[in-house]
Amino acid sequence: MRPRRIRKKNHPEQNLDSFLDILTNTVGVLMFIGLFVSLLAAEAGTIIRTPLRSQTNKQPLFFEVRNNKIFSLNDPKLDSEINQVLATLPNCKTPDIPKDIPSYLYSFYLQEIQDYEQCIKTRNIKLDNFYYDNGDYLVSFTEDGALKYEANSSSQGEDSKQLKMTNSSFINTLKQLNPDVNYIAFIVRPDSFETFRVAREKAWSIGYEVGWEPFAQDKILVFGSGGRSVGVQ
Repeated sequence: MRPRRIRKKNHPEQNLDSFLDILTNTVGVLMFIGLFVSLLAAEAGTIIRTPLRSQTNKQPLFFEVRNNKIFSLNDPKLDSEINQVLATLPNCKTPDIPKDIPSYLYSFYLQEIQDYEQCIKTRNIKLDNFYYDNGDYLVSFTEDGALKYEANSSSQGEDSKQLKMTNSSFINTLKQLNPDVNYIAFIVRPDSFETFRVAREKAWSIGYEVGWEPFAQDKILVFGSGGRSVGVQ
């Protein structure tokens, strides 16, 4: 009796290359996400988080933090000098020139324009001639009437170690003022966050509200003609 042959079924071969590619890409993405989360966790203690601003009626006391030292921008004598200069400036009223000027009024309006231009020139000369040096800054007016603070090379300031001493000028200044009336506004250069953190902690410990803004390392400090503004945070 002849042995019975068992027919073998030929199954079609499956190509798993596409599946392996998808699996490899998925694993790669998961590894990248894990690495990213790990980096965020590691840097969490060093990231400086800026709280949202809040409204306040208190007056700001400005301090610049550069070269890891703190410098006061508050100078009552400077404010007095500026007020004196502003009080002497002529009031230059812009002439109201109609679109269609009658020929017999041409000379009149031409004279108004010339008077206005002369008034502006006189104002600019007074502002250009203003300079104030308090040891830390050389203060002058810009062409548009803003105040420019150029750091004096001989200025000293206080570093983070000096801020922790009992005879710190920064601390003594804050103790002489009133945290119910004033708040502290820091302008912080990129190289000076160590000193900024110490100064902020000291201001908080005395009861002051604090605001701060970052400022480019080599940019000259200019306060616009509309005033100074760093909100409480």
